[in-house]
Amino acid sequence: MQRIKKGDTIQVISGNEVGTRGEVDRVIKAWQLNQQKKRTGRNPSGDRIIVRGVNVRKKHQRPVSQTRTQTGIIDMELPVHISNVMLVCPNCDEAVRVGFRLEDDHKKRFCKRCDAIID
Repeated sequence: MQRIKKGDTIQVISGNEVGTRGEVDRVIKAWQLNQQKKRTGRNPSGDRIIVRGVNVRKKHQRPVSQTRTQTGIIDMELPVHISNVMLVCPNCDEAVRVGFRLEDDHKKRFCKRCDAIID
């Protein structure tokens, strides 16, 4: 189970945009690859997330063929390393650490500050 999932509200704790909050659009899991570029296992230290409104950069895209729909200067949201963000608890509305516990034979996330179930 992941500490941060799609749809969670997070707060940036390090980098250029410290204190910025946003919603997670996508979680990108890192994989270990062998010499034939086949997945051999997970690499959790390389996980990244894309957050709406955070780490926005400009990309200059030129028209190459008829298939490319966006051209010109495009605003792109680039991935942020998962260690640079913290989950915002919906109950206490602060950036918190996440714990896990079993309830009704299901693994649940909980806030370590107010001890409330997150999902």
